[in-house]
Amino acid sequence: MLSILNMNEPRKVIVKTLVTKRNLTDTFDFFDNVKNWETGGALKSINKGNNGWWSVDSPLGNSKVKPRSNKQFGILDHDFIGGGLSWTVFVRVTPNESGSTVTWTFVCPANMSEDQFEEQLKNFDHEINGWKKALEK
Repeated sequence: MLSILNMNEPRKVIVKTLVTKRNLTDTFDFFDNVKNWETGGALKSINKGNNGWWSVDSPLGNSKVKPRSNKQFGILDHDFIGGGLSWTVFVRVTPNESGSTVTWTFVCPANMSEDQFEEQLKNFDHEINGWKKALEK
């Protein structure tokens, strides 16, 4: 018999996608370079820092991003710290015929209400549109 103690209920999840005509390799390489994230419009002044962290000016103020990518498996996960929040974003790049699809899975951080979580991500579609334009120009 399996006994699980002190398990919390699953938290709210928001999933966002970008479908592009760009192939898997080009799309992965674009997002693997954190500096390219500026083309989404929300993050600015991105600079490579120490120990794999990048400093960014985000809507939450000065923040940090640390990619944890694996090209072989299309993984572009990253850790984000800023505005008193800390969370991991799960990102996958998958083939889609002659193009590719990028999927972001956001899990609501434990120290954030669901309303705050939804508020933080309400403009993410704008970023996706900016990245799509940059990828496909």
